[in-house]
Amino acid sequence: MLRSLITGAMLSLMAATCAASLLDDLDNLQGKLVVYAGEFETVDCPIGGKYDCLTWPATMLKTRKGPEMCLGSDRYVRCGYKCTGLLAVGDDKVPKAYIFSPMSSDATEFPVEKYRCPAPF
Repeated sequence: MLRSLITGAMLSLMAATCAASLLDDLDNLQGKLVVYAGEFETVDCPIGGKYDCLTWPATMLKTRKGPEMCLGSDRYVRCGYKCTGLLAVGDDKVPKAYIFSPMSSDATEFPVEKYRCPAPF
């Protein structure tokens, strides 16, 4: 019984790992200019009425090092409190973020817009 549970868990983990590698968007980075590489932190809509949280981007990230930049996207990307990634721009001039999965080296690509970083209060 225990052996079959362990085998099932191992097969599930292997399937998830294979599926995750199919979602790797890092190849799309070729030919783009990387303008930031490092940690990002998630920025939630500050409570208090200063901002309209109904129009807040699905994902807003802020750079943790270097010049402060805030980037928003309508696509929800799971980042937790902080994550590692890249910001790159291609010939189409559309900035794209590449966020690395904490469970593997796979990266998820999504278009972003530059936002003015919100005041926390």
